[in-house]
Amino acid sequence: MELYHPLSFASFINGWANDTPSPEFCLPVVQLMHAVPEEQYMYGLSLLRRAIGLYEEKRGIPAAESKRDMPFFREHSRLLVGPEIELYMLPFYPQTSSLPSDPPASDENRITLVFDYEALAAHCLSENMFLVRCKYEEEQIVRTFTAQMEQEYDKFFYNDEHTGFTRDSRFFSMLCNAVLEVREAAYASQEEWRLAFFKSPEEVDYRYAGGDLQPYFNLSLPLTALRQIRLEEYKEKPLLFGALAGFLKSKGVSPDRYLEGRLEED
Repeated sequence: MELYHPLSFASFINGWANDTPSPEFCLPVVQLMHAVPEEQYMYGLSLLRRAIGLYEEKRGIPAAESKRDMPFFREHSRLLVGPEIELYMLPFYPQTSSLPSDPPASDENRITLVFDYEALAAHCLSENMFLVRCKYEEEQIVRTFTAQMEQEYDKFFYNDEHTGFTRDSRFFSMLCNAVLEVREAAYASQEEWRLAFFKSPEEVDYRYAGGDLQPYFNLSLPLTALRQIRLEEYKEKPLLFGALAGFLKSKGVSPDRYLEGRLEED
């Protein structure tokens, strides 16, 4: 299986900026709360809250003791409470037809990277990262969360001063699943996959873009997992395509091996 990742031309070029003994490519991975719209990850958390409420109804827990409205984030941030750790996410798609249709800026070109699923999954396993497939079936998601409450409900707590659970707890995993994997059914045709990993705030870099200060991390991916580099509309932009081929050669990468397309001679 192949997985596709779209990115701007500028991001692709910048990913090879640093000289290394062997070709190495990096992608900027943005903290999940900055990478996706707020309503998207809040939707997943709303299903988790719904599951907490259903479990409490089943167990006859009074409203005054409910955990349904417990805070999930630190005040003035989107840092998950409990462990002081942030979740970073990179999207992938299993077919070109499911790629997001958002057009690039008028002065920007877009590149699509094609990865081998098995090689990418093996790399994630060796580097303590996660490659997960998004879930879109709302009722099934709620049932799964509710069932998990049978084992987890008594293991987390909160009051006016504290929220109690740890990074290795199942409840923290449920929080991460809610914000990372859960998407509304309207987006099911995208069949999105996400590569994810954890970083603390002091381990990452920061950039100011579009009125937002974004935490991000430059993630190195092995060329062994990369199958192809695709430049959209390369036939209409032969000079750009040719320059890209030269750029790859300058980085020690064979354009004949990775670059999609062959330009016809004039």
